[in-house]
Amino acid sequence: ERFLPYNMTVYQAVKNYSNPGETSETDTEAESPLGHANIWVQTHTIWYRPASEGDDASATSPKKTKGDNKSQKTVRRKMDELWNDGHCPVMVPALNAYLTDKLPAFVTVQDASLDVIALLRILHAFNRYWSTMYEVPCPVNPVLPYIEFLSSKLTAKANRQLQDPLVIMTGNLPNWLAEISNAAPFLFPFDTRQLLFYATTFDRDRALMRLQDNTGDNGTTDSTDRVAPRLDRRRKQVSRTELLKQAEKVMEDIGNSRALLEIQYENEVGTGLGPTLEFYALVSKEVQKSDLDLWRGDGIKEKSAIGEDEEILYCYSPCGLFPAPLPRNAKAAAINKVKAKFKFLGKFMAKALMDSRMLDIPLSLVFYKWLLGQEHSLTSSDLQHLDPVVAKSFQQLEDVLHQKQRILTDKSHTDESQQLALESLTMDGCSIEDLDINFTLPGYSNIELKKGGQDITVTLDNLEEYLQLVVHWSQVEGVSRQFEAFREGFEEIFTLSTLQSFYPEELEQLFCGNKKEMWDVKMLMECCRPDHGYTHDSRAVNFLFEVLSCYDDVEQRQFLQFVTGSPRLPVGGFRSLNPPLTIVRKSFEGTENPDNFLPSVMTCVNYLKLPDYSTIDIMREKLTVAAKEGQLSFHLS
Repeated sequence: ERFLPYNMTVYQAVKNYSNPGETSETDTEAESPLGHANIWVQTHTIWYRPASEGDDASATSPKKTKGDNKSQKTVRRKMDELWNDGHCPVMVPALNAYLTDKLPAFVTVQDASLDVIALLRILHAFNRYWSTMYEVPCPVNPVLPYIEFLSSKLTAKANRQLQDPLVIMTGNLPNWLAEISNAAPFLFPFDTRQLLFYATTFDRDRALMRLQDNTGDNGTTDSTDRVAPRLDRRRKQVSRTELLKQAEKVMEDIGNSRALLEIQYENEVGTGLGPTLEFYALVSKEVQKSDLDLWRGDGIKEKSAIGEDEEILYCYSPCGLFPAPLPRNAKAAAINKVKAKFKFLGKFMAKALMDSRMLDIPLSLVFYKWLLGQEHSLTSSDLQHLDPVVAKSFQQLEDVLHQKQRILTDKSHTDESQQLALESLTMDGCSIEDLDINFTLPGYSNIELKKGGQDITVTLDNLEEYLQLVVHWSQVEGVSRQFEAFREGFEEIFTLSTLQSFYPEELEQLFCGNKKEMWDVKMLMECCRPDHGYTHDSRAVNFLFEVLSCYDDVEQRQFLQFVTGSPRLPVGGFRSLNPPLTIVRKSFEGTENPDNFLPSVMTCVNYLKLPDYSTIDIMREKLTVAAKEGQLSFHLS
């Protein structure tokens, strides 16, 4: 008896479990959506029974064992060593995991090429992490561009499988595809791995929806009608006031539901894609408010994202947001408040990814490393992704430490000359003692790095211990409780381990879509569709493309928010917008002058209703007014 996963099709169950002796898969069978031929000439019996609550509980909440108790004691002992003695856990170099001639144990396929892939995996790791073997103050570029490691043949083979609706519908993807993309992601481009992620992580209907989005197929043919996704939808009505509380209630209500979330605002008639995309964008902004005390960074005043008149203080960091550290002795109420927000954020981000909704949260690269479980490989060079100012000062102190270590290992020194050389070590002309630094976290004087840290002065003798503690507290110890809560919330929707086929620098693209794109007239002509009164030769369409091509980042975001409901484009930019941006002529009664009217939109289908303005300057002015004033409400247009 086997318990079948929620997203497993009947075909997959028969293929995997009905004939356990037939585990080998030939290349021909992997290519065919019908798989093993003998499956179709046998009778397969499936028994059904109601799943009891006990089954779910046992699957999700295993009983604690003696091993769990032992690991908890080990954690407590290490925390005591950190606090009492200043002993940091040993950092595991990122390169170590790849220094093996075998692929990971989860790779079960058998093929003559596996040894070559294992070798490429090692070479790619050296190419990516070579700087960790040297005293390099910050990460540097790889020796070879990553594109050199892409396999065009494997990519073509994978794309044939992933773009076949019948393969997706039956769940008949070959095992090697998921296994190799996790073990050696560098062999496939991001787009292929993203499509594979949606094909294997969620249910069949989401995979089909993603496939149709990627191919621009709106289900107009008979073949696509037969495999059209039939997703359950759950509509939630929210108020624009106290939107963050409303969002927390929505996430609590949906539980672990796999239904597609749709948002409608109170007292507004608009429903569907536009309000839903705006909801994710606005809540993304709400969690960045400084008064939540969630993030490192400076407060900057901006106009409220939810339409309030007063300016709001939002948290900003030039290298992306990262949790503000919590002291060891923080009050339980304060800790629980922060943890609740990060648990919500985890669930919110997971639901957005599951439903293919873009977020608008600028997160630090180190945040994404935590998501991939790489926190034990973080080094001092990662500080530049948290706080560039602290990172610069830290680098200067680290240079002094390296000079000290070279002096101590120099055999040519006598005791006297060695002592003189050590005493001459300075930072900006000051000795380490004269800098008057104590064992507290830079920027957070209330957070001691070890017991009694406020009364311990940093000297040349304890400088190495201080620097290790700063790295560990900034990136691990001070934020571990927040990330535990984040992971707990995230995994109520799906497991974080499914993100392992991506690299940290790719996760922003996965969660937030396209960040920047040049809008030139040629690209806009290729990606936008004039209709209902306009053609590519129409004066108004040419005016529009010229206006859009001159937009800066802020104007681009405002225009996208106005037209689509989200300030960001999906991965692939305008070319991936589905439905494509459609420009239609806005008609008027009799002799009314188009120059007196603003453009309007239908965000659910990305329609821009554009009057035929007499000049490009009038169009530019009207678009600006509409983009600024036509947000934060969805009514009939």
